[in-house]
Amino acid sequence: MTGDELKFRAALSRFGVGLVALFLLPLSYPLSKRHIWVWVAYLGAAVVEQVLIRKRIGGERRALFSGLVDIAALTFTCHNLGSVVTPMSSLYLFAGVATALVVDPVVAYSLAIVGVLAFDVVVVSEWLHWIPFAQDVPELQAMGPPSLAQVMMSAMFVTLFVPACTGIVVALRGAVQRREELLVTANRLLEQLSQQDALTGLYNRRYLFERVEAELARVRRGHPMSLLMLDLDGFKKVNDAQGHLRGDVLLKEISEALAVTTRKTDVNCRYGGDEFMIVLPDTDSTQALAVAERVAESVRSTGSRFDAKRPVTASLGLAIAETSDTVASLLRRADENAYRAKQSGGDRVVA
Repeated sequence: MTGDELKFRAALSRFGVGLVALFLLPLSYPLSKRHIWVWVAYLGAAVVEQVLIRKRIGGERRALFSGLVDIAALTFTCHNLGSVVTPMSSLYLFAGVATALVVDPVVAYSLAIVGVLAFDVVVVSEWLHWIPFAQDVPELQAMGPPSLAQVMMSAMFVTLFVPACTGIVVALRGAVQRREELLVTANRLLEQLSQQDALTGLYNRRYLFERVEAELARVRRGHPMSLLMLDLDGFKKVNDAQGHLRGDVLLKEISEALAVTTRKTDVNCRYGGDEFMIVLPDTDSTQALAVAERVAESVRSTGSRFDAKRPVTASLGLAIAETSDTVASLLRRADENAYRAKQSGGDRVVA
């Protein structure tokens, strides 16, 4: 689930709170008309919020404003129902937790503090007779303002638990996000390793097939593409005379030479053993032949530096992609041309 989808679903809880305030609370309390209008307006704001989330408008500023609307509607209702005795005060806790799940920590903590201050100011003002207590509940209003003990207990509950629960959710959310980032990084690394040849660091045979398939789709849309196969000449003698470890060193050096000689858009792959493939996107026959000659010279130079007495060279087979090609047919033509180059004495390009 994406972040925007999570925000959209979490914001749906506003409709539940609004409907409870509109239809269930009047069953227990003789609520005034202003209560109805406040919560009708709240539901309208919730609809606007859902639209803004879906359209990705407002970001954290939208979340902050929506949270302030939540606090205002909740504080209004708590005050009218008797702030120190109504169970509606527990919704401050719900609002803090729900908000912390989907917004920036700074916004979550800010709204938690604003909610606490709003509730504390109301209960203290009721205790000091500055504002009426429970004006929608005549039975409670007749009992007079809340006692100091009631004010301290309710204020302590909201003041301690709302920020604490918000902080716990913010911490848990951060831990989950860090774990997700680690998993994404690990998956990306695994995907990269699954595409690479362990010895040379070039792309492997699996990735070659995938990339050729993708490039052939572009060929059918009018883009040229060529495929170059390299079969090293004399590599077996290196393994026989100097050992496989020295042969591995030579393969690495040739791989580095290919990376330097070709473009960043070209795809160098180890096909297997001492065979390499180079995918040349957006490259026609003339350009591909020039690339093949440069690659042949690069391998020749690398082989001479490695062992001047028995230099390793390359037989190169070049195949130009056609719209009717499949991966198998294109690779087969490149392989056949490389074979003809080797049969002709090696160290040459056959197209």
